[in-house]
This record gives sequence, C-alpha cells and structure tokens, in this order.
Amino acid sequence: MSNRQPNAFHRAFPAREFFRGSARSVVFWSFINGLLLAFLLILFFLILDLLDHRGRISVQGVERVQQLQEILASPEPEASVETAEPSEEPAEPKADTDEVAAAEEKPAPEPEPKAAPAAEKSTTTPDRLVLSDTGILPSVWWTHSKYHLGIMKSVYQRVPLLQQNQSALFTLILVALVVASIRVLIRWRCRLRSLKVSHHISTTLRNMIHRQALRLGPGDLSGKETDQAFHLFIQDVGTVQNGVFHWVYGLTRHTVTLAILLLIAVSIDWRLTLQCIIPLAAAWYFLMQHRKDYDLQHARTLVTIDTELSLLAENLRSTRLVRGYGMENPEHEQFQKHLAKYTENLEKLKRVEGWGHRIARGLAVFCSCLVVFLVGYKVLVNPDSLPLSAAVLVVGIFGFFYLPVNGLHELFRVREESTVAASSIYRYLNLIPEVGQAVGAKFLEPMSTALQFENVTYSLTPGSPPILKGFDLKIPAGTTTALVSLEKLAPRAVSFLVPRFIEPRSGRVLIDGEDTAWVTLESLRAEAIFVSGNDPCLTGTVKDNIRCGDERYSLQEVIAASKESHAHQFIQGLPQGYETVLGQHGEDLTTGECFRLGLARALLRKPALMIIEEPEGPLDEDTKTLLEDAYSRIFQNRTVLVIPSRITTLRRVDQVVVIHEGKVEAVDSQSNLLKKSALYRHWEYTRFNQFRHSQDTPIEQR
Repeated sequence: MSNRQPNAFHRAFPAREFFRGSARSVVFWSFINGLLLAFLLILFFLILDLLDHRGRISVQGVERVQQLQEILASPEPEASVETAEPSEEPAEPKADTDEVAAAEEKPAPEPEPKAAPAAEKSTTTPDRLVLSDTGILPSVWWTHSKYHLGIMKSVYQRVPLLQQNQSALFTLILVALVVASIRVLIRWRCRLRSLKVSHHISTTLRNMIHRQALRLGPGDLSGKETDQAFHLFIQDVGTVQNGVFHWVYGLTRHTVTLAILLLIAVSIDWRLTLQCIIPLAAAWYFLMQHRKDYDLQHARTLVTIDTELSLLAENLRSTRLVRGYGMENPEHEQFQKHLAKYTENLEKLKRVEGWGHRIARGLAVFCSCLVVFLVGYKVLVNPDSLPLSAAVLVVGIFGFFYLPVNGLHELFRVREESTVAASSIYRYLNLIPEVGQAVGAKFLEPMSTALQFENVTYSLTPGSPPILKGFDLKIPAGTTTALVSLEKLAPRAVSFLVPRFIEPRSGRVLIDGEDTAWVTLESLRAEAIFVSGNDPCLTGTVKDNIRCGDERYSLQEVIAASKESHAHQFIQGLPQGYETVLGQHGEDLTTGECFRLGLARALLRKPALMIIEEPEGPLDEDTKTLLEDAYSRIFQNRTVLVIPSRITTLRRVDQVVVIHEGKVEAVDSQSNLLKKSALYRHWEYTRFNQFRHSQDTPIEQR
C-alpha cells in the first residue's frame, strides 16, 4: 500500500486559502498581470502592423470610404456644449452662412477631416480613399471592420501621437516598455506574496512538529524519532514550503496567461486557432506519454548498468582465489563478458537518451511547421481577414503556449513531491503519545520508602521484541544503584520508566506504593529528574539553562547548585559568566562541562530521586576529579539510579543491577559481582578492558 496520502498537500494548503489574505492578493494581481499581457500583445500587434503597412491605407467602396472618414473625423468637444450659456449669442453666424454657400457652389466636395493626418500622398474619390503616413490607422480600420468596436477608434481620434508613423512608433514602443516594467513589478509583488503564504504554511507545520516532538521526544530510546523529527522539520517542511510557493505563484500566473493567450488567438481567428490547437494538444499528449515510457526505460537501464558494474567490482575481491588456484584465464574471460554487457548497456542508454531528445525536437519542429503552414495558408488565401501582423502574432502566441503549459506540467510534478513530504509530516503528527496524564491523577509526595518495578514488560513498538520482559526490581530509598546490561537500551528503558517518559506495555512502576500511572506528571517529574550527559545545552544564557525558564529560582540559588555540581568555576571563566549565551550561536562547552551543567540544573530542584546517565564521550582528568567530589554530595540522602560509563562510578554505588534478556540477572556490589557473575565480568571486560579497544578509541573513564 502506498505511504502517500492523496489529500496531504490539500490538508497543508486547502483550496479555500486562495481566497484569503496574501494568496487572494496573488490571484488578483495575477489577473491584472494577465490583462497587461493582453494589452502588451495588442501593442505588439500595432507595432508589427505599423511596420508592415507603414501607415498606408487604401479603401474602396462608398460605404467603406464613409466609415473610414468617420474614423478620421475628430470627436466634437463636449465641453463647449456643456459650458455654453443660454443668453450668449452664437459666434460669427456669417461664417456658417459662408460655409453653406461654399457648399452649394461645390456640389460634390470631398469632406476633409478636421484632424486628418498629414499625408504625403492621398487619393480621394467618392468610392476610393488612399492615405499615407496615418500611424496606426490601418490597424484601427482592420479591428473596426472585424470586431465593430469603437475603442480603437476613440483612442486613435483622441491621441494625435498615434496619427503619424514616427510618433506612433515611438509612442507604442514607449508604452510597451512601461507596460512590461509594470508587469515585472507585479510579478515581483506576486512572488513576495507567494513567499509570505508559503512561509506561513511552513511556520505552522514547524510549530506542529515542535509540539509533537515535545510530546513524543522524551520516550525516544534509540534516537530515531528525534532524527525523524529533525528531518521532517528541516527537509520535508522545506519541500512543502517550496511546493506551496510554486502552487500559489505558478498556478494563477500560468492559468491566467494560458487563458489570455487562448482568448486573443480565438479573437483573431477562432477557426485557425482550433485547427492549430487540436494537433498541438495531440502532440503534447504523445510527448508526455513518451516521456513516461522514456523515464521508465531509462531507470531500468541504469539499474542494469549498476548491476553489471557491481559484478565487475566484485571480481576485484577474489584475486587471491584466482591466483591461488590458477584461474587467471577463466576469470579474465568472465570479466570481459561482464565488461561487454556493461558497455552494451551504456550504448543502450545513449540510444535511449538520443531517441528521446530526437523525438522531442522532431515534435517541436513538426508543430512549428504545422502552425506556420496553417497561418501562412490563411494569409495567402484571405489576406484581408488575417493581415501579416496578426499572423505573426498568432504564431508567436502558439510558440508562447509552451511556457505556461510546461509550467503547469512542472507545477503538478512539484505538487506530487510536496504531497509525499506532507504525507510524512502528517503521519508523524498523527502519532499518539504513549504517555498521558490520567483523569483524577494524584499529587506525588517525595519518595521516602522504595522504588519498585512489578513484572514490567516494554517494547519499542507493539509486536517488536521486548526490551524488558517480566522485569522485577525493588530499590530502597536513599540508596545508589547502577544499571548495566549487554543490551544498551535496557538500562535506559528502566530509567525512562521512572519519570514516565515511556509507558510499560504491562506491569507497574511504584513509588512508595503509588502507581506512577495515577500521579500527576508535574509532581512525578519534579521528584524524579533524569540527567543525561549526552544531552546538548539549551539555546540561551547559562542562567537560563540552569533555571529552565523558571523565574522562581534566584541567581543565588543557581550559583549554589552550580557550586554543588562543580560547574561554578568554569562558568565564571566564560566571557559573561552566568549571562553567557550557549547554543548554536553562542559558546561551546565540553562534554564534561555540559554534564556538570545538567547536574546543576537537577540539583537546583532538590529532587528526592535522581537518574543519571553518564556521558559516553571522553572526560578530562580535572572533570573526573570534580565529578568524584560532586557525586559524594549528590549521593547523600537521595535515591540515585546511574547508567555508568566510568568504572569508578560502579565502585561507588551501593548495588549494581545486571539486566539480561529483559530481566534482572543479578543484584550485588561491584566487587561481589566480579566474583559471582560471569555475565557481569563479561560486560565489564567488554566495556573497560583496554585491550578490547583500538588506540584511536577512548578507553575508559576512570
């Protein structure tokens, strides 16, 4: 069954988010950008048409001549009508009479437009009109004849710069540059808004992972869940963030662009557009199917190549047998056979890649030629319905189709990757912590009698081999106990059960006869504190590291706890003492210093029960000496469980518990176990005997 959840990406970024906040702004500005693209294409068409016709227009037919003259006529100024006072007398009435008389003298006058362009050559008859140097007039005439819209006509009449060739060319190019610049700014704004949306989604997911890690992390015996959370936090959330960004930024932009291009192509000639779209769509579908087959065949060939290469390398390991038994000739023949297969597969891979590129290029050339042929045929057959400038624009539009279509295809690929990453994140977030506080839990008093494990069984996951199986142990209060085992996770599992970082599959853990499953987690973890020498320092000051954000503890109490664990001396040697910042961007501490800081953190709370996991890393001699003195204070009047990494700690504790196959194998002092328990002697030998370690490995920490 697939591990991918189909709705995982939709769960991280629902479709309704497109209509909220920054995503809605991206949709709006993408639509505006699409309108500007349409305007830019219109400008491009006008420039091409101006360069093609050079402002020369020839119209035949009385009706068509009259329509052209209407375009050339300037609109009447509305302001003069609106501002005229009723009491004013008409200005120069005699001039109107003279114009009427002049009109009667010339029975067939050629009406000359009030704002007619300056023409180099013009021919005017009732049924024919030829003008030159008219700017974009040919484009206006074609669009007016085809669409019967008055927008271009009004713009032409009201903008004198568009009525002559040179000024029209300059104006169109200038406006095109301005529009293109505005589109760049809008795309930049959409990109920023999309980044904001993706950042919000990633922040939300990281907050959820952080909360879940706080719930699941304490019970991570092996460290795998912590590594998983770290990987999800950094890489998978980054993949989802990238997918959301491209989904918001790309989906709206490519969709609007594709719609605008298709709309303009259809408006120019819908039959021609349909004739071009159908074969182009078929070619694209064929190319996508071929790409799938190509990717599959390419992957299989790579696997075969890796197999043959492994066989070739494997022969290098059998040289002693070959030379010892005189197998040089058969071995050489076998090697040459695998080498020939390897070479054959390499050639096959090259052919597959070559044919893939050839087919893609061939389809591109075929589609280009097909579009050019269809458009060119339309221009040759009926040039009036499709001028050369419009034909070039149509070809450019179909060529530009590749960008949004390919962008949408890549967009869905990115979404697929994001869906896989989101599925991993939500599988982690759906995990239920095994430890929870019971309803009506009691407050736990400080331990005074005994810590007891009753028939405890624990495994990492249900059905996996148990780490503890029928574990029974009673530790009197006020004693020190070391936990050792050949299985590394067994002592840690026992230690984690006490503060309920993990929950037993069966059995009970009792403190003074109270089942820890029925006491509050806050009171339990205040009296049973776990200190690990392998834990890093928290990001923050030294004082914050020891107080853990609890303002109830004063600086004097922090210093007293630091002195008890022998951390005060090295803290004072730091640049700002207790105000020195630790962590990734602060001061680095040694393993021993981090361990002593952790002991101070625990001693500040004065717990009745301490669980100490000594660091696995090497300690310097000064730290070892200081720890001996610190232990002499910590072990007094307190119950202590130790997971030792130093043999001197084993000699100091009251008893050593040997755990084997999930049960208590032996309980006694270190000296007696050396005499009585072969299992303990084996464990101590494997851990501390110097001849069991290489010279480069730290031996023991005495």
